[in-house]
Amino acid sequence: MNLTRRSFVLLSLCTSAQRLFGQNEGIATRDVKAQPKPAPSGRPFNAHFTDVAREAGLHAPIIYGGIESKKYILEANGCGCAFIDYDNDGWMDLFILSGTRLEGNPPEATNRLYKNNRDGTFTDVTEKAGLTAAGWANGVCVGDYNNDGFDDIFCTYFGHNRLYKNNGDGTFTDVTKQAGLLDSGAARWGAGCAFVDYNRDGHLDLFVSNYIRFSFEHAPTPGDRHHRRPGRRVLLLSAWTRRAPGTRRGAHRPEECPAGRRRPGRAVLSALSAPTVQPGPGTGANRRGQ
Repeated sequence: MNLTRRSFVLLSLCTSAQRLFGQNEGIATRDVKAQPKPAPSGRPFNAHFTDVAREAGLHAPIIYGGIESKKYILEANGCGCAFIDYDNDGWMDLFILSGTRLEGNPPEATNRLYKNNRDGTFTDVTEKAGLTAAGWANGVCVGDYNNDGFDDIFCTYFGHNRLYKNNGDGTFTDVTKQAGLLDSGAARWGAGCAFVDYNRDGHLDLFVSNYIRFSFEHAPTPGDRHHRRPGRRVLLLSAWTRRAPGTRRGAHRPEECPAGRRRPGRAVLSALSAPTVQPGPGTGANRRGQ
């Protein structure tokens, strides 16, 4: 069938008219009235939740940063957890991540695996399972990546992520390096993760997302407004603007806010340029003004 430009236009118009005024087979138009709300069943809805963590044996603290205050954003994000039937007994067990503190790893700072006792309680089997580990853990996902019938565990960290292989006997082995997942470069901030068979070959693949680029060497501490990195401009946000002489209303000259002269609801970005030096890896081109 030869489709000319004229027949194509006519066919398009007919199709549009059919959608506008009529109804295709099996497809409802947009003006169909909503179904009436069904009558209440009359049965009571008494669902509610009760915190039974302590009664269930889940009383170990989650360590993540400072107690009284947080110095860096790293301490404020927290970590995740996952249900996993690690021993294939038909009862869901629980794996809970943990962080650490800036001063070092407290004795209780470790990820924890809790075995389901089948009576509403759990037993901490972390050490027995070989999952004792401290660090800035973030996300976790569960999947049988090697198709041996036992669920394995992947954890994201600030630093280096970890893959734990389920040995099928109640223990796990860290196989991050053997699986090619150990990043020898600069520390990354691993965030979310998921096992997914994206190409449908029957083997689970792994997707990992990363958070911001962070390092203790370059992160400003609270109150340090003038922190800057060599060779880069830093944008400072203040709450005051001033019009430069001879400029129209609304055209403002960026400059730093003088002490004691702030107007609420107004903001300006101030650029502080620093001498250009050779940047480190991953910092971009070495050009003045970047």
